[in-house]
Amino acid sequence: MAGQRGQNTQRRSRGQINGLMSNLLSSKVMQVLLFLCILSSVFLFYNFGTTTQTFTKESKAFYRAENHPINVKSDREEQIAGTFEGKQAKAAKDQSQKHADEFKNDYHVLFIFAHKNPKLEKKFTTAFGSMFEHAKFNERETFHLHFVCEKEGKEFVQQYFKEHVSHPKFNLKIHFHDTIKLARQVHPLVQGIQAMLGNDHPYFSDTAIFFLSMVLPNIMPENIHRLVQLDLDLKFVTNIRDLWSEFDYFTKDTVIGIGNENQPVYRHLLWQYRNENPNTKVGEPYPTGQPGFNSGVVLLHLDNMRISNLYNSYMNATNLQRIVQKYHFKGHLGDQDFYTLLAFEHPPLFHVLPCGWNKQLCQWWKDKGYQDIFDQYFDCKSEIKIWHGNCDSPFPE
Repeated sequence: MAGQRGQNTQRRSRGQINGLMSNLLSSKVMQVLLFLCILSSVFLFYNFGTTTQTFTKESKAFYRAENHPINVKSDREEQIAGTFEGKQAKAAKDQSQKHADEFKNDYHVLFIFAHKNPKLEKKFTTAFGSMFEHAKFNERETFHLHFVCEKEGKEFVQQYFKEHVSHPKFNLKIHFHDTIKLARQVHPLVQGIQAMLGNDHPYFSDTAIFFLSMVLPNIMPENIHRLVQLDLDLKFVTNIRDLWSEFDYFTKDTVIGIGNENQPVYRHLLWQYRNENPNTKVGEPYPTGQPGFNSGVVLLHLDNMRISNLYNSYMNATNLQRIVQKYHFKGHLGDQDFYTLLAFEHPPLFHVLPCGWNKQLCQWWKDKGYQDIFDQYFDCKSEIKIWHGNCDSPFPE
């Protein structure tokens, strides 16, 4: 009997286990079936719902955005990628970038050599003798010299380089721009400004060429991005290439780098405005005041000049007339009068060069009633890198 009871107990246990396994299997089947039903519902919802197409599109787009890296190409680039047109576009883009990279190593300088005479020839010899004594460029860089001159001036320049710089130590290219042809291009662009700023001095009113720097972005090819314009009455005591390091201080709004005037020229010219505005900084010496500029050394960021709406708005003579009247201004120094007036109104357009990059030697105004304050304008505490012998001033030994 005891044996029979044990067998009955075993049979009941096996029956219970079998029943439990059946229930578990049924539960798993039900779960699988339920999961398949849910998948089917989602599939039908996304692919056959007539009122959910927009949601479906946005959901799929959201999924792609969440699970794939962002593609920075435009829709147009996506469409043509791999096609002949796409390959052409990529090649053009690569060539353009290569072209831009190549011109990063080009250093352009422009001189106006408009009136050939023995005095100017002597200044030319001093300027270029000292420049080439110190100039250094690496093998990837090219130094471009632009001369605005007439036939006689061109012949003089060519002869000078033949005799003195026949074998330069670096890549050198020389470009000539005919004075008369260039003046014809410049005149329509500046005639209104010239009428306001150039009437009092025949040296500037006779030709528009002395307003050239203001419109060089319109004259020079677009592959010239930055250019330095220099007077001829200079003497270099450092590598001219170092001057381009001043471009590093430009912001996207800066169009021009230029040094302050080292004499109280604009203090004198602005006497009426200063009398009406006794607290003004206009005409006061640097660094607390705005003494005005000297254009013997000018750094021109041609790209920024081309795109600056603010700068170009003042190429309209009507807009310039407003500030000319405000300051009761009568000019006689060409482009530097324009830059000086513009800086009074909009200083961020300009990067002020350290005085050592344009140390002017002229002292004409010292004995014209400004002895007591002259040195506040004239003194320079920066390292001298370029002497400017304006007013035919002699250079220090």
